[in-house]
Amino acid sequence: MKPIAVILAAGMSTRLRPLTEDRPKCLLKVGPKAILDWQLEALQSVGVSDLVVVVGYRKEMIQEHIRLHHPSFSVRFVENVAYEKTNTLFSLKEALLVLDGDFYYMNADVVYDKRILQRLQAGTDGGFLAIDKKQCRDEEVKVVVEHGRVAEIGKHLNPEHCEGEFIGVAKFTGDFARRFRQQVLDLAVPGNEMKFFEYALDAMADKSDMIPVDITGLPCVEIDFPEDYAFATEQVVRHLVDAEEDNAHV
Repeated sequence: MKPIAVILAAGMSTRLRPLTEDRPKCLLKVGPKAILDWQLEALQSVGVSDLVVVVGYRKEMIQEHIRLHHPSFSVRFVENVAYEKTNTLFSLKEALLVLDGDFYYMNADVVYDKRILQRLQAGTDGGFLAIDKKQCRDEEVKVVVEHGRVAEIGKHLNPEHCEGEFIGVAKFTGDFARRFRQQVLDLAVPGNEMKFFEYALDAMADKSDMIPVDITGLPCVEIDFPEDYAFATEQVVRHLVDAEEDNAHV
């Protein structure tokens, strides 16, 4: 079965305005390419050409960008019509209503080295989360790791007790993917509109197959605030370009 990826790209990204007043965040340029371009090239490196992209804010721009610049991808666009009033839990539900099986997952605002996906690629029958081991900020999605498994995940966790940041890139496979899908569908209900999708991961009763994948040292950044965008354009992109040049000479 061909691998598939889910990309959540519905949000308005108001914290990045004025940068996102005329375009969705995933189309912001980081160096020579848009955030989305970096992601799609990373997906190609692990053999993914089938996508489910959840859109909302300025959806036509995303659809046109992929059509023009990435015609080799087979894309199913799913709309979160309530994108102004819901968060990633509800966007992921829209994707999982049309998808049943293994999938790569990513938030559309993460710029990352394609080697991160390559580290996730080998994972089977589990939830494999890309974790950057570092001292986290309150805003970041953090993980507590016990006995080599993710025991807790969310922004609410005390940074002092956490292993690092979940960067918003993952792979869900096998029975875990099936159970996680049902958890999302069960929890994306009235009252949980502003929950992040990690809420469903944290609520899973059995986390024995939720596995942290160490990607520390590989360039990546989730762009939520102007300072994140500055870091991406001033620091991260240099490492990504250098990595591309190194691969070209291999």
